[in-house]
Amino acid sequence: MNPVSTANPRSIDAARWAISTVFLLNGAGIGLWAAHVPTVQARMGIDTGMLSMVLLTIAGGALLAMPLMGGLTGRWGTRRMVLLSGFAFAAMTPLIMGAPSLPLLFIAAFLFGVSNGALDVAMNANASEVETARGLPTMSSFHGFFSLGGLFGAGIGGLLVGQGLGHGQGALMVGVVTAVVLALSAPRVMGFAATHGAGSHFSLPRGAALSLGLLALLCFAVEGALVDWSALLMEERTGATPASAALGFSAFSIAMAACRFAGDRLIVRFGALRIMVIGGLAMFAGLALAVASTHFVLSAVGFALVGLGAANVVPLLFGAAARIPGMSAGNGVAAVATLGYGGLLLAPPVLGWVAMHSSIMVALGGLSLSGLVIALSARIIRR
Repeated sequence: MNPVSTANPRSIDAARWAISTVFLLNGAGIGLWAAHVPTVQARMGIDTGMLSMVLLTIAGGALLAMPLMGGLTGRWGTRRMVLLSGFAFAAMTPLIMGAPSLPLLFIAAFLFGVSNGALDVAMNANASEVETARGLPTMSSFHGFFSLGGLFGAGIGGLLVGQGLGHGQGALMVGVVTAVVLALSAPRVMGFAATHGAGSHFSLPRGAALSLGLLALLCFAVEGALVDWSALLMEERTGATPASAALGFSAFSIAMAACRFAGDRLIVRFGALRIMVIGGLAMFAGLALAVASTHFVLSAVGFALVGLGAANVVPLLFGAAARIPGMSAGNGVAAVATLGYGGLLLAPPVLGWVAMHSSIMVALGGLSLSGLVIALSARIIRR
């Protein structure tokens, strides 16, 4: 019997906070890794080209795991997969930061990517089931906890590196804490009936899954572009120092986290369709402002506007993916997440090629049109 129909409100609320904790822990692990990247590069003595290969290995592991996890969640249920992938992620996080040699770093990077990709699909599928059980929009707040975890993990990582604990020692302590918190949350992660029938096995995205996935690709492409190119744009356009230029992405990240926590209430008040349209338009206007402005504050405001607009687009797309008729929640999320991460992976090098043959302004200015496409295609979430 599916617990959605039998669970009491108290257990559903407990499940909500339990899976929110998983999102927080996942974001913290990603933020912790981001803070350790320069230290890992220096310890390994590798150049940016080899570092890019390490990052590509992480992405490859995630892209491999996502479609496989879609089928596994349908076969074994989202709760079991959340816990298995969550504990694997907690174990892999310190390993990638403390790998003693380059070959082991690549192995750890691949396993880190696999565990992160698997956890991403499993926790989003479980979150969509909790949202269905509550009968209220909840997905945006889950992603808000991920964003908050990322900021928290990056801060903790910076402190650990500053204290000379950036070679895996500090990450090991964080990994142990992560595993303990996950174990304490495990009894409250709600179990939903596995779907062994049609739709529980992975298939190539098509129809609604393909449409939702392509929109996710555009949204993730914008986020990936800002990670790698926002600071350079601010330096070139506003004359900002490297330290100050980093504030552009900080403005984007903080605005996104804040808007995600408000997103569920906004969706209830204005409707998912309107939030998608406004979000896409805000992404377009914000990126256009950041590209066009030669004033530091205006450029930062533009990046913040992109964060506000993008904040609830991916949660809405993932929620819609989990409700595609004929597909399990896990397979729907896996299809959209895989295409989305493809955008995150491909956008930075493609934009780099465009910038090399024109300018970073042209590259990011063209990418701003993604927001218009999202706004014009918003009705897909109603299908």
